[in-house]
Amino acid sequence: MEQEKFRQEVRAFLDRGLPRGWVDYIGPTIDDTVVNREDGWQVFKDIAVKLGERGWLSLFWPEEYGGQACSHVDYLIFLEEIARRGSPGYNAIGVKMLAPTLIEHGTEEQKERHLKPIAGGEEFWCEGFSEPGAGSDLVSLQTKAIKDGNHFIINGQKTWSTFADYSDWCCLLARSDPYSKRSRGLSFLLVDLSSPGVTVSSIKNILGESDFSEIFFESVRVPKENLVGGENEGWQVAQTLLSYERAAIAPVAVVKSMIDRLVNYIKATPERHRSNSRHTLAQLAIEAEIGRLICYRVAWLQDKGMATVQDAAISRLYSSELLKRAASVATQLLGLYGQLDERGNLAPLHGWFAHLYLASIGATIITGTSEIQKNLIALGELGLPRE
Repeated sequence: MEQEKFRQEVRAFLDRGLPRGWVDYIGPTIDDTVVNREDGWQVFKDIAVKLGERGWLSLFWPEEYGGQACSHVDYLIFLEEIARRGSPGYNAIGVKMLAPTLIEHGTEEQKERHLKPIAGGEEFWCEGFSEPGAGSDLVSLQTKAIKDGNHFIINGQKTWSTFADYSDWCCLLARSDPYSKRSRGLSFLLVDLSSPGVTVSSIKNILGESDFSEIFFESVRVPKENLVGGENEGWQVAQTLLSYERAAIAPVAVVKSMIDRLVNYIKATPERHRSNSRHTLAQLAIEAEIGRLICYRVAWLQDKGMATVQDAAISRLYSSELLKRAASVATQLLGLYGQLDERGNLAPLHGWFAHLYLASIGATIITGTSEIQKNLIALGELGLPRE
């Protein structure tokens, strides 16, 4: 009963807080999306502060670090509603991923410096993991972090960094032992993006939007106090962060929202839809509910301290593949109308479906490709040997 009351509270806030006529286009990353409109960034910042004021961003954090010590299930309710409405203001990398990682691995000084502004929606983060030659095979990364007295000197390039254009800080994985191989010799560092030597360059995606960026580091000096975990022990810290990243309900929530909109559109324009749409949508609704239950199971396991990397991988694999499949089904059911974007007068919901179809393609690549998720499941859940 309390959880349902909370869900309605979040919905009421979004009804009041989002701008009039809000078109909730979903970016390829689902979270951390700044809608491509003139006031998009300002809307994001305003909503972030309001979410922070209500304590919702730090809902599941321990009370001693500014959280409310609520359950992961409670937090998932919040995330589900945010994604369902396509609301801005939620910096997933800072709030859901880095903050709990700092709580587990960070120093008290790091927690004191960063947790409060993150919880307040006032400090934004991006992730510096992938490189031009190291994406799915992340352990082959080559960005260097060489110790020099009380600093690390960073040189290298990161790519596909979500939200970097708008971020204040970057959580960076770099090779601090230049002679190490694979996952050994990596360190996890917090980098102020206003530091001399940092250059952020936008990458336009298939939608013509800049959700991703490249980040170049040229002799960037990072204080040793910004090292999270031990030197050369960053891989363990990164795995903690990735486990929070992959356990996500946003793609499933978007699919359920898509089904509702598609049903309403078909009811309003019966002359345009195909006769087989009932069975197709019924099957899609079943698959969406399965995905939702998988996500809530992971949250329940997190509350019990029983969640594993493979649990998160199952959730991510199913939800991202579902989103891509559902978006494809929607465009097929809508026929030629489904290909119209926001420029077309006859575009359903101002081109929402066409936008979602293009955005969904990246969903099975970010946070580890579907193939990587399957590897994690095969090795961890099924116990199959490495090749």
